Amino acid sequence: MPRNQRLLLAAAICCFVLTGSISAATITQTCTIPITAVPYTQSCTLNDFNPSFGTLTSVVLALTNVGGDVIPEQSSTTSTPLTFTGSTATIGLSLIGPNTIAVTDTSSACSGTITGPGTNTTCTPTNFSGLSASPVTGTTASYIGTGTITPAFSASGQILSASGSGGPGSAGFLFFGGDGAIGGTFTLTYTYTPPTTVPEPATFFVAGGSLLLLGFGSRRWRKA
Repeated sequence: MPRNQRLLLAAAICCFVLTGSISAATITQTCTIPITAVPYTQSCTLNDFNPSFGTLTSVVLALTNVGGDVIPEQSSTTSTPLTFTGSTATIGLSLIGPNTIAVTDTSSACSGTITGPGTNTTCTPTNFSGLSASPVTGTTASYIGTGTITPAFSASGQILSASGSGGPGSAGFLFFGGDGAIGGTFTLTYTYTPPTTVPEPATFFVAGGSLLLLGFGSRRWRKA
């Protein structure tokens, strides 16, 4: 390659490096909610997005690695034996704050007999792990500030619903419920564009030198 063309190529590469586009950056915060017997409420206090970092373009909430167990239970208010079928319970873990994300799981169905008064806890627990929710896109304006998110995310583990059927004579005496434990990992990700920075004097020197080389190479080319 002729010398004048090499000079032009070097100058072009230098200018490209100096004028490259600003890429997006991310900040990720994580809160671990341990597997805990329900019901419970825990808090996840995370940092706002400081506007000095740049322009916040997106907020994504994720709830992953959710695990625990859930068991259907039945209560009777009579000493007469009562039969039940299809007894199930649904457990849930939700993170409620500026935006909400949740995961639920339902037990296997259980059938049997209960003699009260009292609660039957002999159904087999359903164990689960590795569950996750579809990512939720947050409202960016709710996360911009210089402190912590207000309100903080509240992690709530609870039995959401229970159902079943009772045999003859159970009406008014048989009730369905559940118990269990649940936990998971909450992740909050900010994607933002960093502010544009002004090149330092040394950068201007390199750029100026590149332009001189460009002009010199062009002049030599015209004389050839």
